[in-house]
Parts: sequence; structure tokens; C-alpha cells
Amino acid sequence: MPCINIKGEVPSEFNQITQKVFADKANSIFQNAKTYTIYSINYTGFINGDILSVVIKSNLKEGSNAQRTIVETYNYNLKTEKKVSIYDALNKKNITQDALNSKVKTVITNAIKDANKIQLTGYETYSRDVNSDIYNIENIETFFFGEDGSLYVLFPYGNNKFTSEMDIVKF
Repeated sequence: MPCINIKGEVPSEFNQITQKVFADKANSIFQNAKTYTIYSINYTGFINGDILSVVIKSNLKEGSNAQRTIVETYNYNLKTEKKVSIYDALNKKNITQDALNSKVKTVITNAIKDANKIQLTGYETYSRDVNSDIYNIENIETFFFGEDGSLYVLFPYGNNKFTSEMDIVKF
């Protein structure tokens, strides 16, 4: 399990989230090993300037439930010792809120079109609503700066539903 080994309130908060979302689930699986379960956790981190980005991703398959992909991201300013918000990230990359809204809408609209094509062949897909509040800037918490310094905004639907589908918007 990853742990951010930096002293302070914000890294401690990140570690508490990791404990709650990932470690507690792993402990629950070990204690209740009666159901067939597959659980994997991967993580990585990047430093871009003063920003540390950590990405934790798990895949969870329990019994007859659909597989889920759960993603948490943490963004920490090493210089100011503060959590980096989506607004901070946009400012760092000189991206306007309108540009983010436009690109998110385009990516989600295209994902809906692709899902509709797949559904026509008889397969089920995750149902997206381009007007959902999850796509509003003030609700975006899952993002990170990658190895190349690009900003990635993620919509990991498996965080709240039984799905592995995720949309990624890259700047």
C-alpha cells in the first residue's frame, strides 16, 4: 500500500483516504475470504516542478459483481505544503475553465456515441450523462500531472458504480 512519507496535515489526510479506500478493503477481503475475489492495487507518482502527484488504481472483482476500477489521485505542492486544487492545476497549465469545460464535454459526448455503438451490438456499457454534475469543475477531484507534465483529468466511474469504465481528458 502506498504511503506518502511527508510530515504534515495534507499528506496525513491523503494517507487516511488511502487507508479507508484501499487498505480497509484489502483487510475486509482477507477477513471474509468466503467470496471469490480478485483485488489488485497499482500506484505511481510524478513530480512536476513543486507539484507531487500520486495516482492509486485498484481493480476489484467480488463474486458475481461486475469488476470495478477505483482511482484516487493526490496532488501536493511541496513548496507551499498545500493540496493542489483543480483550479491550481488549470492555472499552472494556463488552461481556462471554458477550455476544460469544452474538452470535457467533447470527450464525454464522444464516449456516449461510442457506448451507443457498442450497445447496438448487444453489449452493456456504462451510461453517461453529459449534463451530470460530476463533470462540473467544482466537482473534479481526480486529476494529476503526468510524467510529461500533461494534466490528466479522470472520471473513474468505478469509484461509485460497478464498472471499469473511465474517461480521461488530457491537456
